[in-house]
Amino acid sequence: MIELVTAIVIISIVGALAGTGLVQIANAYLLAKKSTVAAQQAQIALTRLGKELSGLETISSATLTSITYKRIYIGSGPLEQSHTLTWTAADQPLTLDGDTLIDKVQAFSLIYYTYNYTNRTFTAGSYSSGTAMIELTFRLKGYGDIPLIFVKRAAI
Repeated sequence: MIELVTAIVIISIVGALAGTGLVQIANAYLLAKKSTVAAQQAQIALTRLGKELSGLETISSATLTSITYKRIYIGSGPLEQSHTLTWTAADQPLTLDGDTLIDKVQAFSLIYYTYNYTNRTFTAGSYSSGTAMIELTFRLKGYGDIPLIFVKRAAI
């Protein structure tokens, strides 16, 4: 009888340890899967924004969270279209012309860089006619509230 009780206790301990291990494996899988999905969505948005901003012709307004611009246009249709990239607040989408690029953005910023040709350096500041590069940074909340930060620079 003592041997039977001892065997049941040992099997219970091994089962509890195995169950805990399986829960840890499942949590790690969910973390990897949801973080990968968020990273893929962010990469798609960054690629689109990089293409949008690298073809700038004129910028009509620029702030830390919004930019309105016209792109260099090649093709048929309306020649001059104004586009607006904007973000309003935490947990709001990043939008381009009112269409959602990526949802639930925790933070977003635009940094404008001018290039000093004599020193060969970039200087961050507000938008001016001498702006040569724009840096986009946005932060998403990943699985388990882990922040995911993405940065893209586009020369204009």
